[in-house]
Amino acid sequence: MHQQRQHCADWRLHSSSLVDKASIYTSHSYSSSRSEPSYSICRKLHTFTMGDNYPAYERPEFDSVCLTGTTGDKLRKGLQKAVKEYRKYLQKRVQRAQVKWVAKARAYEQATDRPPRNFGAFETNPCMTASPLAGANEAIELDTLSGDASDPPLLYVYLPTNLARSCVEDKTFEAVPTKYCPGVVIAMNCRPYDPVISARSISGKYHRRLCTNVEREDMQYFLAVVATDRFSFQDNGVWIRDTTSGQFDIVAYGEMTWPPPMPPTDWPTASGWDD
Repeated sequence: MHQQRQHCADWRLHSSSLVDKASIYTSHSYSSSRSEPSYSICRKLHTFTMGDNYPAYERPEFDSVCLTGTTGDKLRKGLQKAVKEYRKYLQKRVQRAQVKWVAKARAYEQATDRPPRNFGAFETNPCMTASPLAGANEAIELDTLSGDASDPPLLYVYLPTNLARSCVEDKTFEAVPTKYCPGVVIAMNCRPYDPVISARSISGKYHRRLCTNVEREDMQYFLAVVATDRFSFQDNGVWIRDTTSGQFDIVAYGEMTWPPPMPPTDWPTASGWDD
């Protein structure tokens, strides 16, 4: 666990230079036990100025939960707690920010004799969108986010270390190259705490989507995310988000721990015994 905390601290120290110095962070721990991962909500806001003099919208950011070094049932429980924290963040931070913005937008429309604009799901659901006027709001369905479920209601994106870190730090999938499926995000229900998954089974799901250049060795990190209305179910436990663009919350992340590869042997291959 000490290694886990040091790993996360080193990562966050590396990425702190990218964060606005005006950012305010509020952290709390679920447990004083050293065996429990810590959780925090990042209160830094992204501000976007609306066209037509609509008010600026500020979406609070979620500080992804680092679960590197946690495996098995402890990882499952860590993900459960991350879901509960994320749901709380959506309810108390994102929805409140959206309600306040819509109220200001309506006041602006009334003051300027404009007809009320339809902001779609932004008025009813917490959304990923950083700009209410930019088109698709990417709604999140709160009813599906139960932290009490035995298996956390999450999807998982598996990527190499450098790409996973970029996604966490930048809160977007825009850095993911076409090697991992052109223009879309492949997520799956292969849970990182499940003892029966393997790097081969995960890379195989990429291969079945014609991403044949993805190697087992690329499956180094998991990113735990929630399904939005931009995800569609395909088959074989795979969901696809129709774009890599736009802001996206990473609920939790961690480095995968795979068994070491089998050492080479002098046993004959399947082609037959050597003479």
